[in-house]
Amino acid sequence: MNKKNMEIIASTGTVVLLIILFAVAHHVRDSFSQEYGFIASLIIFIVVVSVVGLKLNEMQ
Repeated sequence: MNKKNMEIIASTGTVVLLIILFAVAHHVRDSFSQEYGFIASLIIFIVVVSVVGLKLNEMQ
């Protein structure tokens, strides 16, 4: 699989992951915990996108 296809799949996958994480955080009933759930979702998303970007950079 070439690098361009991997970038498209990775981008789509990370956005789907973010939507799922937001949905899980939204189902938390306590508003205090829900706020931290959204922040944790963003942090997880940033870490995943960074790792995927570094791995794609290593590909030839």
